[in-house]
Amino acid sequence: MNEFSTTASSGYHPELSQSHAILQSGDGSGGDIDFLQDAIDFIPNASFGDETVEQDELVAATLAERNSAAKQKDLPAHLRTLCAVGLLTHAQESALFRQMNFLKFRASQLRDKLDLSDPDPETVEKIRSLLNDATEIRDHLIRANTRLVISVVKQFVTPQQSFDDMLSDGIFTLMQAVEKFDFDRGFRFSTYAYRSIARNACRQVKTFSRDESRVTRDADEWAFVGKDLSLAARQDKEYSELGELMSSMVRQLDRRERFVIRSRYALGAHRKKRTFQYLADKLGVSKERARQLEKRALEKLQNMAAELTIDEVSGMA
Repeated sequence: MNEFSTTASSGYHPELSQSHAILQSGDGSGGDIDFLQDAIDFIPNASFGDETVEQDELVAATLAERNSAAKQKDLPAHLRTLCAVGLLTHAQESALFRQMNFLKFRASQLRDKLDLSDPDPETVEKIRSLLNDATEIRDHLIRANTRLVISVVKQFVTPQQSFDDMLSDGIFTLMQAVEKFDFDRGFRFSTYAYRSIARNACRQVKTFSRDESRVTRDADEWAFVGKDLSLAARQDKEYSELGELMSSMVRQLDRRERFVIRSRYALGAHRKKRTFQYLADKLGVSKERARQLEKRALEKLQNMAAELTIDEVSGMA
């Protein structure tokens, strides 16, 4: 199995599809003004005094560039489409970040002048157009740096933490880095993004290891019972050993599935049952995606339970 092997041979990977869908979203289309309810964030710059929005020629030329997916010979087919943008020069990178934040700056100016109780349709459409252009640039920056994510997260892949899971988390971290990067500080975005992605991946591994050790410790404590027990004590022992068996089955799930099951049913170190919205916020996915992860995990646990023999269950008594 190579470093890009995935969990399914069909080539369809929900985590990758989720990340790719994120890259395609966020154009704020529609007839409502919900997208104007919150303040528009941008990285300020002293050069943003000009009231006109001019498309930089370097920006336009950079956005027009596309690398053929066929040229990405070192990547599997399902990853080539995520990297179908060439690497950026320092000048291109700076121009894109400046233009993206300038567009959001102008959109923010117009929003501040807008009466949200009776918005001017022409101004709303102007803001929408500015944000759409900013989103196009953001997506280009993300695609141009996806190979960086791949090179970082493949170093953290383990049997319990798949490449697809780590890549999905890495792309989400990359998206946040694009929004927060100050292009005027002089250093390359790749330096800033690398640190963010590696730090997040390292934190994921540490969290997983800590969670595993807690579950193992809990299981060991539950399994310890003396020999001469009363009927009630023996029932407690059986319950503890069932809990140990359940913990063993949960440990066979992948990282996200374990987190969802333990959070939803207050297992291991999780002392409180969590909502799907809580899980969605923690995982950086939609609420429906969190629900799907729980369903998939429960199906796996049911299949494991169905494969247990009578001797395996009765042998705990």
